[in-house]
Amino acid sequence: MASLLTKQKIIDAAVQCFNRDGLANIRLQHIADEANVSIGNMTYHYRNKEAIVQAVWEQLVQKQRDLLAEFRIVPLFEDIDRLLASTFELQQAYQFFYIDTLEVMRAYPDIVAAHQEHISWQILQMEAAIGFNQSRGAFVPTQWEGQAKSLSSQFWLITDLWMYRQSVLKAATDDYSAFRLMLWDLLRPLFTDMGLREYEQLNHANQAQAH
Repeated sequence: MASLLTKQKIIDAAVQCFNRDGLANIRLQHIADEANVSIGNMTYHYRNKEAIVQAVWEQLVQKQRDLLAEFRIVPLFEDIDRLLASTFELQQAYQFFYIDTLEVMRAYPDIVAAHQEHISWQILQMEAAIGFNQSRGAFVPTQWEGQAKSLSSQFWLITDLWMYRQSVLKAATDDYSAFRLMLWDLLRPLFTDMGLREYEQLNHANQAQAH
C-alpha cells in the first residue's frame, strides 16, 4: 500500500511539474522535489523520466476510457453535455498533454499507437451518438455518406486541440463556456425542432444550476 501511495505521489507531482513548466523543461530532480521524495526512492519506482511519462499517460487514458464507457450507454443531450464537462475537467488536470501533444508524441513514440487507437475510439463513440440521436428524432438524417464520421472527426479535433488553440491565440484555456459552445455549435445544424427544444431546455437547466 505504501508503495502504491508513493507511486501515485510521484505521478501527481510529475503532472504538476509538466503543467507548470512544460514537459521538456522538467528533470527527475524537479519531480522528486515536488513529490518530496529522494531521487533514489523515485527511481526505485520509476527508473527514468520516460517511465514516469508512460505512467502519467496510462492514468490519463484510463480516465478518458472511463468517460467514454459511461457515455456510450445512452448518449442523450444531457450525456453529451456531461461528457463535455468531464472532458474539460480532465484537460485542465493534464494541461501539458493537450497543449504539447505533438511534443509528447515525438519524445515518447511508444505512446503514439495507443493514442491513435484512443482517437479512433473517440470518433466511433461520437459517430454512434449521432446515429442514436438521429434514430430518436433529435437530429436530422445525414445528408451525404460519411457526414456523421466527418462530424465526429471534427468533434474530436476541436475537443482535443482546444487548449492548444487557446494557447496559440493567447486566450483563456479555462473558459468552459466557450469550449462547450464551440462543440455544441458543431452539432447544431443537425438539430430537429425536438433537438432544438432539448438543447434550449438543457441550457436553461444549466443556467438554473449556475444560480
